[in-house]
Amino acid sequence: MRFRSATLALALLAASALAQATPESTRAEMLQRVQAQVPGVAPADLARGAAAFDPELRAQVEAHVGESEAAAAAGKARWQRRFKDGKSLAGCFPNGGRRVAASYPLFDSRLKRVVTLEMAINQCLKGHGEAVLEPAEPEMAQLVAYVRSLSAHQKVAVRMPAAAASRFEQGRRLYFTRLGQRNYACASCHVVSAGKHYGDEAISSAIGQAAHGPSLRGGTLVTLQARMRECLELMGAAPFPAGSDELNHLEFFLAYLANGLPMQAVAWRPAAPTATDAAR
Repeated sequence: MRFRSATLALALLAASALAQATPESTRAEMLQRVQAQVPGVAPADLARGAAAFDPELRAQVEAHVGESEAAAAAGKARWQRRFKDGKSLAGCFPNGGRRVAASYPLFDSRLKRVVTLEMAINQCLKGHGEAVLEPAEPEMAQLVAYVRSLSAHQKVAVRMPAAAASRFEQGRRLYFTRLGQRNYACASCHVVSAGKHYGDEAISSAIGQAAHGPSLRGGTLVTLQARMRECLELMGAAPFPAGSDELNHLEFFLAYLANGLPMQAVAWRPAAPTATDAAR
């Protein structure tokens, strides 16, 4: 009965979001739902992920703040390093990258596609004759962590031009689609059960998942798309490649849901991943 109830709730949520048909109304409805499920949690705290619902985890995160700050700073030298032509990654972004991460992913009207921060970094590297990086490799994660640290505590502000709404919708549909051998959707946990506990661990809300990160687990930085790939594997589904349109649209969807939340540059997490740890 519990499984049937969760299935019905997920189907009703998906249908409701589709009926309202706009990104903003979808964001507002999902925020209203999580506030009703966990009324004691302030909306801004949703940027903490699972730590918003777990005081013990929140205390651990705060105890490891120095480790998180060091991980975010590790990409600074690579960010400022001169290319062969004398330019640098810092020179490709306004203000050297300060206060820009909060607007990513963004929709490029010229390319007619969603551009993630990783893609923007690679566009810069390629444009200056440098080797591009794999989206999920450690060096890219360090760069993303550093650039996001330059926007720490700034409110997420992802724009949604009319031409981008279809990409948001593709991400939303994928988030609510059941996949893999376990027949779960991302929304099965992070919408229907947001704020509840799986064993001893809290389940993060879809609202806020893109506001924090990369995650730092066992000294390794893990980007949002790498976490989504881990979650798909736990669902028994073949993960989409990092940098694929599917994951880019999922990230775009989650980032828009996080609009107005304060960015958290690096999210410390316990070293051992579990069934819910991958998408914290």
